[in-house]
Amino acid sequence: MSQELGDLDALQSFLEELPEKLEKSPYDYTLYSQWISLLRAIDDMESVRVAREHMYRAIAVPEDIWAEWIRDELERPGALDDSTTIKHVADLYALAAKEYALVSTWQSYISFVSGLSTSPDDKTRVAAAEAFEGADYVLPILQSAVDATEAHYKDSQAIWILYKEHIERAIDTAASSDGANAEVSVLIDLLQDIFVERLGRPHAELEATFALYSQFITRHRNDAYEEHMVDANRVVSRTRQLCAIRDACEDDLAKSAGSWEATLSYVERIAREKATDTKEVCMLYERGLSTSRYSPAAWDEYVSFLAGSVGEMQASLMVASRAVRNCPWSGSLWAQLVQLTYAESGLHAANEVYARAISTHAVEYSMAEFSLLVTAHITVARLHHQSDPSADTHTLLQRCKDSLDAAYALDISTADSTLKLERCCTAVVADVLLDAAVARKMWTRVCKARRVCTEAWVLSAEFEQAHGSEANARSVYRHASQRRLDNPERLFDAWTAFEHNCGSLSDIYSACHAIALQRRLIQRRAEREGHAAHYGGEGDSVEAETGHKRQRVSAKDRTSEPEMQNVPSTDPKSTDKAMASDQRAARGGNVVFASNLPPSFGPQDVENLLGGRSSVSKVTMLETKHDAAPRGQARVELSTIDALIAALDKNGLKINGHFVSIHTFKPSRQSRDASKTATIEVRGFSPETGNKKIEQVARQVGVPVRVHRSRLGDVVYVVMKLQDAQPAANALNGCSVDDRRLEACIAEADEEAPESSHAPAVAETMPAAPSMIPRKAAARRPAKKVALSVASSSTTQELSPDKVQRTEAKSNADFRQFLLGQKQPNEGSHGA
Repeated sequence: MSQELGDLDALQSFLEELPEKLEKSPYDYTLYSQWISLLRAIDDMESVRVAREHMYRAIAVPEDIWAEWIRDELERPGALDDSTTIKHVADLYALAAKEYALVSTWQSYISFVSGLSTSPDDKTRVAAAEAFEGADYVLPILQSAVDATEAHYKDSQAIWILYKEHIERAIDTAASSDGANAEVSVLIDLLQDIFVERLGRPHAELEATFALYSQFITRHRNDAYEEHMVDANRVVSRTRQLCAIRDACEDDLAKSAGSWEATLSYVERIAREKATDTKEVCMLYERGLSTSRYSPAAWDEYVSFLAGSVGEMQASLMVASRAVRNCPWSGSLWAQLVQLTYAESGLHAANEVYARAISTHAVEYSMAEFSLLVTAHITVARLHHQSDPSADTHTLLQRCKDSLDAAYALDISTADSTLKLERCCTAVVADVLLDAAVARKMWTRVCKARRVCTEAWVLSAEFEQAHGSEANARSVYRHASQRRLDNPERLFDAWTAFEHNCGSLSDIYSACHAIALQRRLIQRRAEREGHAAHYGGEGDSVEAETGHKRQRVSAKDRTSEPEMQNVPSTDPKSTDKAMASDQRAARGGNVVFASNLPPSFGPQDVENLLGGRSSVSKVTMLETKHDAAPRGQARVELSTIDALIAALDKNGLKINGHFVSIHTFKPSRQSRDASKTATIEVRGFSPETGNKKIEQVARQVGVPVRVHRSRLGDVVYVVMKLQDAQPAANALNGCSVDDRRLEACIAEADEEAPESSHAPAVAETMPAAPSMIPRKAAARRPAKKVALSVASSSTTQELSPDKVQRTEAKSNADFRQFLLGQKQPNEGSHGA
């Protein structure tokens, strides 16, 4: 009595905490086992049934629980006399057979129904007939058992023998009855067909089956014995060859104790046959799952085989439903179930599966697993949106945003290194919903959250290249290169490939210089932290700091001179120029920008922070415009490249509660170009000479950076690199284009703006002249050759200053009207 009271108290306490525990851990097998044990202790079998049904809906019920469940149902008082109980037990056997495709389960089921049919109790036989809706219920169950287990190479013979013996008993019963010859003939034909089909299927007891067939023919078809046996022998010969292959595979499987790897090898060997039996392959997967039931990879392989190779969507949906109950923590299996449900039942049913997966919180332990589930959900939503033009765009957009919010609320250390969810969301928003601005915000958030994940920065740069601009992509690469990434070489390779595909030579060398600088920083950091003795030596390696995992970065992928890595091969002259340009950039680019400095910091403090007077050449503190208050920012010029590397190595240092940010100073594009280019002033072009032709002429003498005309159209300005400007001016000077003599010279610094030197009044009101340089793609195409001829000095009249002044007072329209409607003046042609 005291024991029962103690069980009641324990049950009461357990039931009070049960709802909360099930909500937190709906897939805890121990929780269900404890619940069932307490209910069995007080002999509350109705509650035990409810608990087991709840367990079956949540997780996969183990084999011992199935056996115990069926045994408890049969031990109920009067269970075999109650058709409802018999029906319930038969349903349990059917569920167990689907959950575990085992021969032992079917043997137990056949034994149960055979006992009902041969029971001496009339009430039992009547209740069974009522439960199965007919008296002849054994044969259909035997046929189902044979169909489910016949592909089992080793154990299927046991079920087939029961099937054969049942038909033989039916033949004997019909033969003993008067006037049943027709029924006996039908049963004999049925049994012969069963024999022939069995002989054509590979199984371990093939020779025993062949001997049984010989006995059957001797008994029932002895008059045509030789004919039947010859036909059977032809079938058995082919089957023996298949059995030899399977015997070898079975030996390997037995040696590995039924491992999943051996099962896959078995499947691959069977799949190479010309006529692959899908049922046999499925049975092999089921046999492998008996020892790998809690392996998501095994279930995923099985589902993929059914859905992809065979196309059995209904069967794959059933297997996926079993898979998530065995491995509810697997996001990939839930993703399979969501997609298959959408294919079979539509978006609404797929949303229900997704809601069930989310409500259990089973996949939230890992951001990677959660991302797989959410990616599948977004994929089916996208498919529905594309198939239904009237679908709400805002719903799909909001689903993408909510998915990222939910994913990044989890532990970032468990994130997916390949960023499947992020790529899916941004692709849907940018390509399907055509909202690149929102997708850009998503990538910005991802990069900030993942911080040191190289793949996030590379994908963000690739997005900018596809949907933004090359300048934005280059900015992302440059910004990412200054972070302590988990795989910096991946970023460096991607950046270099991008510049080779889209950038100019200047961009390529600038990227190589920045990459070389970052490699030296990595080397310095590795030496300080003790991860490597030398960065770039043969056989050494550096272990980079990661945000999600530790990744080995091989030093074999680096060159001893990283500054010149990935430099395109050119002719010697251009190579010398590029190296000289790169060295000048290295000498003049030792400038860093320090931000988030403490308010009390002055120039002397900044100098001391970055190495003292021996390393710092100049410190410029930045102040606000209105009250000249310190902004906590400084521009620092360093004396050597080593001082620059040492300064950048202090990025992220904490001073008085402030995390100081130190990055390389990037001057504006205009200031960089101004110091490297010169402007050629060309006079003498005809007003009718088009801009494209002028561009072609400029390309004949060099590579122009920019070509534009003055406001009045009479002077052409060609901007070239400093080292190419003077040779180009010499080549243009004295040439003839459209029967006009050209005069070219290097313009002074104050003459590079045509509006200031030739039309000051117009320059104040008119916008800047547009550049004539075409798109970069067009710029890379070779220009058409334009014939340049040097005119004789005797046939060309010099332009006097007064004529030039009169010409500048006219517009392009005036020149065209004058030249097309009147004769050319006698005093000569004007340069347009």
